Amino acid sequence: MADLDVGKMSYAELVSLRAKLEQEIEGKRDEELKTLADGYAKKLQAAGFSVEEGIKALLPYTEAKRRGSATSSTSHARVLYRDPANPENTWSGRGQPARWLAQYVAAGRQREEFRVES
Repeated sequence: MADLDVGKMSYAELVSLRAKLEQEIEGKRDEELKTLADGYAKKLQAAGFSVEEGIKALLPYTEAKRRGSATSSTSHARVLYRDPANPENTWSGRGQPARWLAQYVAAGRQREEFRVES
């Protein structure tokens, strides 16, 4: 891989690079998660269990997480960005940008176009 001298890049080039990196990171995340899930499914089947049984066995882990987050958080983050094509797609502005927003930005749109007016 060629070394990138980001210090010599313009602001626009850096923003474009960030959007490309976010897409690449999401793609790798999905790829690795699928690999892990495939491995888990094969291990379950090799041990004589069905994938459905494995999913049921994992439910306590997801329920414990939900219980823990419900008690530790007193309020939900306010929606700051909304996808006009699908209003159910929202982002609070916390953490990594939502995939739908990163795709718009990578296509040349500005994040502020999707900001919800308060």
